[in-house]
Order: sequence, then C-alpha cells, then structure tokens
Amino acid sequence: MKLAMALALGVAVALPARAEWEPEGTPFDGKNGNDFGVWMTAAVEKKINKKWNVGVEFEYRLRDNVVDGKGWGAPSRWNIAIGADYKPLSWLKIDAGYKFMRDYSLAEWNDEKQEESRAFWGSKHRVYVSLTGSYKVQNVKFSLRERWQYTYRPEVADVTYDWEKDRFEPRKGKGKNVSRTRLQISYDRKRAFYEPYVSVEMYLAHGLDKMRYTAGCEFKATKRHVFDIYYRFVDLRENDNFNNRDSHVLGLGYKFKF
Repeated sequence: MKLAMALALGVAVALPARAEWEPEGTPFDGKNGNDFGVWMTAAVEKKINKKWNVGVEFEYRLRDNVVDGKGWGAPSRWNIAIGADYKPLSWLKIDAGYKFMRDYSLAEWNDEKQEESRAFWGSKHRVYVSLTGSYKVQNVKFSLRERWQYTYRPEVADVTYDWEKDRFEPRKGKGKNVSRTRLQISYDRKRAFYEPYVSVEMYLAHGLDKMRYTAGCEFKATKRHVFDIYYRFVDLRENDNFNNRDSHVLGLGYKFKF
C-alpha cells in the first residue's frame, strides 16, 4: 500500500501539476495545455462458472480545460460497454466486448487544411479482443495484456466550416484500428482486502498514438463489492480528432460481482 502511494506521489510531482487555460472561445489546436479530469465507472459482473464471466460497465468522464466557457466539471464523454471473458488456463484470459460512446469534441482550427470546426457531441462504436497473461512471484503479480480494438465514428452533419463555399460541411465517418499493450505490476497478497498496482500502456495506430501511466489501488469491501481509485497520466503523441490533450486523471470505480 505504501509502495503504491509513493509511486503515485512521485509520478504526480514529476509531471506538470497545473492545467493551462486558453482564452474563452479560442479554437483548440490539439497541441497546447494539459487537462485535469475525473473518470468514474460503475460495473456489474456475473460469474457463469470457473472459466466464464460476463459483465456490463458504464463510464462518465469530466474535464476542466474546455475552452467554450463551460469551465471545470464539463462532461467530456460517457459510454456503456458489454463484454465477456474466458480463462482456458489459470494464467491466461481471453476477453472481448462492444462499447458505445458519446464524446464531446472541442472547437478546432486545422492549420494544415485551413479548416475550422465547431464543438459537437458525437457517437462512436468500438469492438475489442484481448489476451492477458499473468505470472506471480510470491505476492507480486505481473500481467501483460495485448488488445486490438476497432473504433468507428459515424458522419456528423454541419461540423466543419468550408470558407470557399461559406457554409458548414459534415465530418465524414471514419474507422480506426489500434493495438494496445499494457504491462501491470500489482501486490496481490492472499486474503488482503487491498491490491495496489502500477501500469504502463502503449497505443499504436499508424505510429505511437499515446501512452498511459497509472498508479492505483483496488479495495475489496466484500466478495461482491470492489472499489478502485487511481491516478493516471495520459501522454498524447498523435491526435487525429483534436478532442483531447495530455491529461491528469483521477479515477474512481465500483464493481458489483455475483
């Protein structure tokens, strides 16, 4: 527990701690400033047998650095996901699922295309498949997860302003394949009600898309009720929709198992 808290504090001190603000109404260029957000999840998981589990999860995200005047605590995304996992071996887990997302894209100015887009809410559809292998040395557990995901963003009407035609044009639909690799280390002592962990995750699309660094702890109140709290830094390397920026995140989670 003390180890996880020390790691989280060290990461927080080493990274920029204060969000930077832009003038109200200035289109976001996708490059400047950091964001602070709160990500909250609530999940229900059903154990079918020793090998199979199914579940549903709802997530709601808030952020502070919204430049259209909404200020801190503005909603940035919500999503609902359904999935299932299967354990053919004690150390190997296979899981797959579908996620529906609604997220808020900031107003943007694209220097390369000389285009301006207004802020809007849009939908996304995502499917994923993962393989997770784990290995335990005494009370320390190492796990490596490889995930493929495909996300499709449908067309949105009247978003991008065409200066030549003097009118708004739709933003065309787009699909994206991403490969995600996550290495996690946790302290998993038998019969302990807590499990601190640290992880690093890499997103690869056409290149390095982003990195996630996380330090947190799970608390098992009972066998059915599990709580999770974590700090996460999201380091963006490529931003194709100008919707996000480097972020400091406080995560809060709850899961009900039966």
